[in-house]
Amino acid sequence: MTEHDLHKAVVQLLKFTARPGLIWFHVPNGELRDTRTGNRLKAMGVRPGVADFCLTLPGGRAAFLELKSAKGRSSPEQKAFAASCDEAGALYAVAKSLSEATEILRQWGAIKTAAVAA
Repeated sequence: MTEHDLHKAVVQLLKFTARPGLIWFHVPNGELRDTRTGNRLKAMGVRPGVADFCLTLPGGRAAFLELKSAKGRSSPEQKAFAASCDEAGALYAVAKSLSEATEILRQWGAIKTAAVAA
């Protein structure tokens, strides 16, 4: 499964199994942009290393989920963001498969079920 496919699968999982009260969105930081657009977005507060999915769990706790392909590695900026989350008391995790993402989201109380299609 490519990272792109994993992102789409997690979106479908959240669409159909999110617990009531869950707020979530995908952060589109990874796309190629020209310098002008990149500078404009940076001036507006776009931060390198932010996780792919930002969630506010039922009850209000912040959580961040980074998705990687099976061979993917976190960048230094992503590691720094993870450390910032830890310091702030937010949840942060990296998943390299749909089953890992499902289990993380289940443990966080974000989804109703742990069932996942392989």
